[in-house]
Amino acid sequence: MKHFRSRGILVLFPLLVAIFFYQTIFYQKLPVPSDTLVGLYHPWRDLYAPQYPRGIPFKNFLITDPVRQQIPWRKIVIESWKDGRWPTWNPYTFAGVPLDANIQAAPYYPLNAIFLLMDFSSAWTLLVAIQPLLAGIFLYLYLRSLKISVVASCLGAITWGFGGFATAWLTWGTIMQTALWLPLILLAIDSRRPALMGFAVLMTIVAGHMQIALYVLLLSTIYFLWRRGLSRNKASVRWAMLALGIALLITAMQWGPLLRFLLESGRVSATDSWKVLGWFLPWQHLVQFIAPDFFGNPATLNYWGEWNYGEFVGYVGVIPLILAISALSLTGLPRFFVAAAGISLFFMLPHPLSRLPFQLHIPIVSVLQPTRLMVLVDFSLAVLAAFGADRILKGDNRSIRKAAIFIGIGITALWIISLVGDLDVSKRNLIIPTVMFVAFVVWRYPRKVPFVILLAVVVFDLFRFGWKFTPFTPKEYFFPVTKVISFLQHQSKPFRVMSLDDRILPPNVSAYYGIETIEGYDPIAPKNYEDFLVASERGKADVSQPTGFNRIYTAKNLDSSLLPYFNVRYVLSLTDVKRPFLREVIREGETRVYEYTRSLPRVYLADKTTKVQKQEDVLPALLNESSSFPGVYAGQADLLDVPILSEEQASLITYKPNEMRLRVRVMSERLLVVLNRFDPRWKALIDGERTAIFPVNYLFTGLIVSPGTHDVSLRYR
Repeated sequence: MKHFRSRGILVLFPLLVAIFFYQTIFYQKLPVPSDTLVGLYHPWRDLYAPQYPRGIPFKNFLITDPVRQQIPWRKIVIESWKDGRWPTWNPYTFAGVPLDANIQAAPYYPLNAIFLLMDFSSAWTLLVAIQPLLAGIFLYLYLRSLKISVVASCLGAITWGFGGFATAWLTWGTIMQTALWLPLILLAIDSRRPALMGFAVLMTIVAGHMQIALYVLLLSTIYFLWRRGLSRNKASVRWAMLALGIALLITAMQWGPLLRFLLESGRVSATDSWKVLGWFLPWQHLVQFIAPDFFGNPATLNYWGEWNYGEFVGYVGVIPLILAISALSLTGLPRFFVAAAGISLFFMLPHPLSRLPFQLHIPIVSVLQPTRLMVLVDFSLAVLAAFGADRILKGDNRSIRKAAIFIGIGITALWIISLVGDLDVSKRNLIIPTVMFVAFVVWRYPRKVPFVILLAVVVFDLFRFGWKFTPFTPKEYFFPVTKVISFLQHQSKPFRVMSLDDRILPPNVSAYYGIETIEGYDPIAPKNYEDFLVASERGKADVSQPTGFNRIYTAKNLDSSLLPYFNVRYVLSLTDVKRPFLREVIREGETRVYEYTRSLPRVYLADKTTKVQKQEDVLPALLNESSSFPGVYAGQADLLDVPILSEEQASLITYKPNEMRLRVRVMSERLLVVLNRFDPRWKALIDGERTAIFPVNYLFTGLIVSPGTHDVSLRYR
């Protein structure tokens, strides 16, 4: 034991990460759920249909968000940086949204630099792999600063880096990237290192997940008050405030646009989501702290618990859990983490007090799913496990027997429930937790086995759990290009596509290929876009709640008179569609691609303008329009309707995600309509002179052009 030096952690943790990701190292498989992309969705299913007529088998149907959100969003960010553009605008969903307001895209995360050094799939794999590495090392350093022994610190670090929360969210590449900086912040607080604290706070804010960042910063603030605030040391308070202020100032480029966009979305207070089962941690799912797969596992297609598994699994291992429980009686700093775990768990569970913020519609708080508090529960359990292990290694055996008996009773009760209820899945999945418990008892009594062996047993337990849940997929499954995808990529831009079936080209995925759609999948969506889409789907100016949309926004009404304004050029379907305005242009397997001939161009001169009193009056007026190129707006400008002459035109010269250049020739004052979603951050210049823009046709952008030939540019800043 005495030869086990602290510097060995620099070898141990990379070695553990290499073992966990052995399929990547030896078989070039990626820790990415791209098997769900090619196994669930067209046109990728069509690509592999000759070899897999029923679709490619996929490991875990629960994990689709990384390929439907995080990876496409990060791809847009990286392409922007590579093109020398600031990642400010995402034109690929919702008719355009601010990219820098999307926390999950992590546009300003410094670790994005790895994407500039290697191909995207390899960089994403590295981003995922360094999560348990950095999480473990940072917690190890923090625990060692508390004078906890090397082996006990290793146990806590392994528990945090490979525990239930870290594993459940591993492939997202954002949630754990945000959480891993927490121990570094705590270390900086204890060591009074403002530069380190500011750096760790900055990384937390821009790493990719707002809710986890809020929890990390909340716990860090309370920790500071616990450790430093009570000392009445004004210098401590000053340097902490300075570090935090600098970090917030630098990251304003991220949270500033986010706050503005939240106000546009209208999603700052509770919806009815909190009433759905699974919003809170169901009481019965507390057993997953002892047996993570008592209710089965989505990766083995036998899960029978409440939706969804990934939100509920806080498993840190049976042995670390026993050690954490044994530390509950400790005084001093452990009490802080006991309180953190207890309070977090309290508000995760469904009861009147935890429901109160949602019933009161408290802004921000009431849209945060409480199960994500699991990050603080698992972190606190990992720290407490280290305290418990250190206590034993120092010869203090108090409370360990009570903790073991408590877990033993829990496992026995679960066996009784499984046997009486004849729950085959539960019985099978109780074997490993039982073996882990027995291993601890064998080690503890008469304790002739070195603690390092017990540490190896913990690693086996957590790795087995992690490998079972985490998909490792062939590199060729990572966003392959099909015939349909290639066709859409090579058409002249700009245009948008829509899918008539949710099994085709899911929202956001097309962004990876540079293809714009009218669909979107995001917890934060523009309110005006949702209104316009709802009116289009209903075929009338009715935007009342409920709209039927929650995070995922899709369109199916081909006959809507509002659909042409979306600039849809191609419609994708799995069945034949007969409409006079549709023309089939390509087919791949079951996927049909139709050209939609009713589409309006991305920019046009309004041949009829209609001024209304209020913005709410625009949609009804637009639905009643019979002109080919209307412009309906609410405002002060008055325009005369003069017939468009043949020589009057507006044409695109260049088109980039956040910039457009046009050549416009008009004989009379005209309304120029741009079918990009209106956002005041778009700046328009006519012949180099700033000109005002305003909403037109409810959702889109308009500006007035005086007679003559002009160069018009629009840039998003």
